[in-house]
Formats: sequence, C-alpha cells, structure tokens
Amino acid sequence: EILRDAKIMKGSKDKHEDIVSRMRFAKFSQLAEISLIFLILNLVGVFAVQLSLLGENSDEFGSLTWMESLYWAVQTTTTIGYGDVSTPPTLRWFMIVYLGLSTHFVGSAFGKLRDLSQKLESMQNLYLWQQQDATYTMLADFSGRPENEGGRKTM
Repeated sequence: EILRDAKIMKGSKDKHEDIVSRMRFAKFSQLAEISLIFLILNLVGVFAVQLSLLGENSDEFGSLTWMESLYWAVQTTTTIGYGDVSTPPTLRWFMIVYLGLSTHFVGSAFGKLRDLSQKLESMQNLYLWQQQDATYTMLADFSGRPENEGGRKTM
C-alpha cells in the first residue's frame, strides 16, 4: 500500500518534487474528506431541527433561526452539548441517533488523522530509503560478517 501511495518510480526526473506533491495530495484529500463529512452531518442536524419546528408551537420553544440550528448541530456533532438550546421533544429519537453518529464521526476523524500521519511518515521513509546509495559500510553491515580492528573482513 505504501509503495502504491508513494508511487516513486525509477527514472523519475525529480523524485523529491514527486513525493512532495503526493504527500500534499494525501493531506488535502484526507482533510477534505473529514471536512465534507463534518459539513454533511451538520447540515442533516440543521435541517432536522428546522423540520421538527414546523409543526411545533413557536411560543413553547421559540423559533430557532437557521444560525441557532447550526449552532446546535455543531455542538452536538463535536459532542460538546452545552444544553443552552432547547429542542422539541419530537426530536428525542433523532438526537439519540444523531449523537451516536456524531460520536462515531469524531472518533473516526481522529483515527483518520492518525492514519494520515503514519502514511506520510511511511512515504517519507520509503523516499529516504530509496535515495540512499550503497556504501561499503552499509554492505558490510548487511553481510553479517564481523569486522576486525583494521576495518577489513575476516574470512
């Protein structure tokens, strides 16, 4: 998977520029995915609150504006939940499901950020490994034969 993501090919004109652009794309795509899910989840919350208020008495709960609905959705999605916005009881089951989805989203977002960090580190390590030239010291280290005092191999 790391080789596929890094896509470092032999004969590439500028491997450094290639790996930098691939790392930048990996960061952008992962952060865009997290942001898109966050936006969709909050929009679902906003519309659910506004739809539930259509049939309610406005004197009992007041009329929540779209901004207050967004405020409630972001609070719930990020699992802060101050409780300063009262919602109608018709939303009780929706809020239970929405809070479960929101909690899953927050945990998933942290997991994706951790995976992104590991993926970028692996791509960087692979690039650095491929940039190394074989030296006599490296070959001696990999051969497994012990060296004597003068630096020469014992046979």
